[in-house]
Amino acid sequence: MNILPIIGKLLIGFIVLLIIMRLMGKRNLAQLNAGDVIYLLVFGGIVEESLYDDKIKYWHVLVSLIAWGCIIFLFEYLLYKSKKARFLLKGDKDILMTEGDIYTKVLKYNRLELDQISSIARNHGIFDLSEIKNMYIESHGGFTIEKYDNKYPLTEHDYHIYELVKNKSINKAALKSINQDENWLYKQLNKREIKDIDNVFYADWSFDRGIHIIKYK
Repeated sequence: MNILPIIGKLLIGFIVLLIIMRLMGKRNLAQLNAGDVIYLLVFGGIVEESLYDDKIKYWHVLVSLIAWGCIIFLFEYLLYKSKKARFLLKGDKDILMTEGDIYTKVLKYNRLELDQISSIARNHGIFDLSEIKNMYIESHGGFTIEKYDNKYPLTEHDYHIYELVKNKSINKAALKSINQDENWLYKQLNKREIKDIDNVFYADWSFDRGIHIIKYK
C-alpha cells in the first residue's frame, strides 16, 4: 500500500476543513450546534471514502470537499436570511427556570436531573440554587444563568445547605438535622400555596437564609 496518497488526501481534508471552520467563525467546539456536527460527519465521510481507493485522485477529493463547503455556506446563508428557517433547523434557546421556578416540560425534554443542574450552577460559580433567577439552554447546548441581585455572592464554604426535598422525595435525615419534621415542611409548602410534594422539584434549608423551594411550572 502506498502511504503517500493517503497522507496527501488527509492533508487536503485538514486544510479545507480548517478554512471552512475559520470562514464559518467557529473558534471552539462549544460553538458547534447539531447542524455543524452533521457538516463535519459528511465532511469526514468524504475524506474517509477516498483514503483507500486509488481510483479517487487528489483533485476528486478537493472538488468534493469544496462542493460540500459551498453547500454549507449556501445553507448557512439561508439560515442567516430566514428567521423561520433558522428556528426550524437550528432551534432556539429554551427557558429552563424563570423567577426561581423550573419548567417541567423543558426539564423532561432535555433529560436533565437535579444533580446536573447543581453541577452546571457550580461551573458558573453558584453554590446555592436560591441565587438562580433564570436559566436558559442555548441552541448549541450551553447554559446561561441570570442570578438574583446579590451584593455578596456566596461561595462553596459560606454555610451548610440541607437538602429537604429531592426527586419528589423527602429527606427525613436532613429534617432531623435541622430539628424539624414533615409537618413543619408541609406548613412551609402551604405558606407558598404548594399543596403536593410532587409539585416540588427541589427544596433545601440553611440556618442563614431559611428555606428555598424550586417549584415545577
